[in-house]
Amino acid sequence: MDSAADLRGRGSWSYSAAEYPVVAVTACSVLLILWAIAHILYNIFLHPLRNHPGPKLWAATRVPWCWYQYQGILHERLLELHVKYGHTVRIAPYELSFTSDTAWKTIYGHRSVEMDKDPVFRLHTPTGAQNILVADRQTHIRQRRLLSHAFSEKALREQEGILQTYVSKLLEQLSLRYTAGPLNMVAWYNFTTFDLIGDLSSGEKFGCLDKGDYVPFVRATERIAKELTFTQMLIYFGVAGVRQFFLPKAVAGQRAQNMKRAIDTVERRIQRDTDRKDFLYYILAANDEKGMSRAEIHVNSFSFNIAGSESSATALSGITYHILTRSSAYSELIHEIRTSFTSEEEITIASTNDLKYLEAVISESLRLYPPVAGTLPRVVPAPGETIDGIHVPTGTTVGVHHFSCFRHPANFHRPDEFLPERWLPECKDVPPFDKDNRAAVQPFSFGPRNCLGKNLARAEMRLIMAKLLWRFDLELVPGGGGSGKGMGMGNGKSWRDGQKVWGFWVKPPLMCWLRPVSRD
Repeated sequence: MDSAADLRGRGSWSYSAAEYPVVAVTACSVLLILWAIAHILYNIFLHPLRNHPGPKLWAATRVPWCWYQYQGILHERLLELHVKYGHTVRIAPYELSFTSDTAWKTIYGHRSVEMDKDPVFRLHTPTGAQNILVADRQTHIRQRRLLSHAFSEKALREQEGILQTYVSKLLEQLSLRYTAGPLNMVAWYNFTTFDLIGDLSSGEKFGCLDKGDYVPFVRATERIAKELTFTQMLIYFGVAGVRQFFLPKAVAGQRAQNMKRAIDTVERRIQRDTDRKDFLYYILAANDEKGMSRAEIHVNSFSFNIAGSESSATALSGITYHILTRSSAYSELIHEIRTSFTSEEEITIASTNDLKYLEAVISESLRLYPPVAGTLPRVVPAPGETIDGIHVPTGTTVGVHHFSCFRHPANFHRPDEFLPERWLPECKDVPPFDKDNRAAVQPFSFGPRNCLGKNLARAEMRLIMAKLLWRFDLELVPGGGGSGKGMGMGNGKSWRDGQKVWGFWVKPPLMCWLRPVSRD
């Protein structure tokens, strides 16, 4: 009788107090697993993007995307997917990747309702103020109106003296050091571009060229970029708050220290009230009640230091590697430079604009090795958008993946080869390059948010390469171009291959012999 009563009282679903936590955890785990399965099945079979081509695992979850991003090889994997599936690939539950020239215009071009930046990539600046890279539409329009004065053709002409100073300093340092052995051109380009952009943006004197070494601000840039890349992955899974527990204190401290240094430098430059034609001169001259706050000037100056210097150094490294691994291109380039001038003093921003083969070399190198290898993601506004003939629903993340677009075999003949001839006017309309889709290559992006500094960047590349090759012959050191698998030495011809991308390319050393040109 007692046993029967006990059985009726407890029942098969009754538990002691000690068992409740175990039951609760088990129930939550089961529910979580069921939710995950349902979510995956929905993404694959019921989601509005279900009919777009791409691997099912990538459609099911963001995990594959994050896994390759974590390894630094997402750019390589996305190229493989685009070659397999075509110009449009579903690379995550809510994201489509494109590689056509028309997608550039639809996604990034001028439109009445702009496609906003994906909030995941709109990370907060150290001070909370918006810079032009992450600003919302209205803030971007306001800031770009002011900043455009600093990047105009007129400003570039007036800034040439500053550019020439740092290019001359680079050549002086190389002239002093080339006899001691091969030089790492990645480092020397970094020294030059950081010194130059630091001075132009805020009067910052990094002194990398004088020291022949990185200063802490410059050395920290790669680590900060990598940390921001990982932060974006955490945001996707809604756990960005855990970053503070894993973020190395050295990185967090360096970022704050770099921001403080940038603020102090800008303030000192403003107080000097000089007529020197740097970026701040034009920004302050055009500033008004609808202009930029002091905090916005600070964060934009900080951003210029990083974005403007690292991208140019990457481009110059790529150009050097490519011409030194294709002897015919190198011979053609040095012939053009050395027959176009009678002295080094004749080499200016304006005169190098007439070097057609140099322009072709720069364009082809930017195609194969774009400083921005990834995607600048946008979000489709209501009521949806038609991209490349397909309807894309509201809220979808879309973008053109630079690395995949520039190397897609549907866009270019022999897409993985360095062939500057494809950019020459006389070769554009004749085989084998007549089918090349040159409009697909937009290394400085496209539309109202394209890179403000593209004219400065190209002028900087032309001036540095022309003066360098006027004065020196260069040769890759056998085994001195990096293995592509790390920062050590390896086969020079594989310097580009296998490089990781975490925001910026992680470039191994590019060791070169330099010899002064003999002009008997």
